[in-house]
Amino acid sequence: MNAARGHLQALLDEVLDLAGRPEAATRYGGWRYTENGQALPVGEGLWATADRIGPYCHTFLDSDTGQAACFATLTEGRTRSIVALRVAEGEIEAVVARPAPFGSGGAFGDGPAALDAATLDPRWLAEIDPPERASRDDLIAVADAYFAGLERNDGKGQYPFADDCVRIENGFRTTGVPPSPSAGKTPYLEAFRAMSAREQFETGYFAFVDRIRDRRFPIVDPARGLVFSFAFFDHSGTIREYELADGTPVSAGLDRPFSWMIAEGFRIEGGLLTRIEALMTECPYGMGPGWPA
Repeated sequence: MNAARGHLQALLDEVLDLAGRPEAATRYGGWRYTENGQALPVGEGLWATADRIGPYCHTFLDSDTGQAACFATLTEGRTRSIVALRVAEGEIEAVVARPAPFGSGGAFGDGPAALDAATLDPRWLAEIDPPERASRDDLIAVADAYFAGLERNDGKGQYPFADDCVRIENGFRTTGVPPSPSAGKTPYLEAFRAMSAREQFETGYFAFVDRIRDRRFPIVDPARGLVFSFAFFDHSGTIREYELADGTPVSAGLDRPFSWMIAEGFRIEGGLLTRIEALMTECPYGMGPGWPA
């Protein structure tokens, strides 16, 4: 690891080490911190309630912009959650996906446990041969094409997925998953999860996502083909019944407005998405990010 990347990794480690040690946050008193879009003093929010950071930590480093990010698991009392964390000098941004309160269920099962029990796919870490590396702008364009294809998805777009693309959402694999009782709870039917990422987009299933806005791509790593992003997925609740690309009528099951606050990491090889990791948490419809584009 070169000196610049080493510095970023150390900075990220220092911030993660604040978990459960709010008194240590005084050295970051002048830094700007948001948690799920809300500005807070450093030391409040998850830094006060987190008892420990879990063993899972998936890191993204960008020595050109001086920013680092990660997906990590954390424990607050008896609650296990996943956090997407971005740090830069003077800035800490956290998006925390916590389980629904009081046993009321939710779209996903115990994703933190699934992540902690897993080993990070080594493909995320492999360097791309220098002649085959894409530019920062080209990598961002592919990541943005993912969001464009998902927004008002009609199944007719050009979707830049490799055949073996793996997508993880809130700790669970959601593409190419054979039907199994141990696959974990997600919002998707087993038959849909068994499809490839491209096949899923080609169904037009995601038509109920009205808008994907405030897309930001703060961290890019051309050596590994990585992009780390933030966005909001808006659901107006007005797209209730629609047809898939093949004409099959379906119900979205959505009748109220809400948004997902999203953090998403991409691995891109040869212009195609090969690995995706996403964290999402529900937030008020139309909520802003708390950070400029």
